[in-house]
Amino acid sequence: MFLFYRVLNFPLILSFLLSIFSSGLYLSLSYKFIFSSFLRRKTKNLVPLIASFGLLTATSAILGMIFGNQTTLIPRRLSDVGVVNIFGATLNTVEVAIIIAFLILTIIFAYIRSKTRFGRMMRAMEDDGEVAELVGIPRDKTFLKIFFISGAFAGLGGIATGFDVGIIPASGLLYMLPTIVIAIVGGMQSFWGGILGAFFLALAQQLTIFFFGGDWVSAVPFVILIITLLIRPEGILKR
Repeated sequence: MFLFYRVLNFPLILSFLLSIFSSGLYLSLSYKFIFSSFLRRKTKNLVPLIASFGLLTATSAILGMIFGNQTTLIPRRLSDVGVVNIFGATLNTVEVAIIIAFLILTIIFAYIRSKTRFGRMMRAMEDDGEVAELVGIPRDKTFLKIFFISGAFAGLGGIATGFDVGIIPASGLLYMLPTIVIAIVGGMQSFWGGILGAFFLALAQQLTIFFFGGDWVSAVPFVILIITLLIRPEGILKR
């Protein structure tokens, strides 16, 4: 988004669409040339996880060399981001847009996942990829679509962060641990569990800031992860 909107001066909507598409395309190509080989070889789950860490680190380093490592806001002028008051809370227009987009996209994706053919294909791959292939579900095409959607959502999150508080090439590394904690706390195989885990972690971090200050907020994901693994390793929701 920074490249299209700030550097090349494309219109906002065009920059947004190009950014979402580029992010989805990048992750689709990552699956095509990296992660698909792991599936063909039936490697253990730890191998793709380590490879994803390596890909994220390499991507962050390359973007840092191109755009620099300083925190950058995407808006061209600070006046482009307004402020609104909602029930006594002061929010900027980006935060309001994030809330609305979250609600809309959650409903849409939940419908796709539960009511469409592609959603049933995704759930079949989650349950047992080999059996899904035996009944005629194309593995590579399905995973390409899943990776593209994942990349598009990641790009959307990056755009929202860039408009709200600014972004750096290494931002993905900062969000890696909270994302893993969210998945484990909510339930690795549960769509709604992931959303519930995100709310739980965000609430815990905000309460920590309120009672103990911001210095302790980075320790919250570690504490929650340890407690969850000890008490309920399957997560809040199993499915």
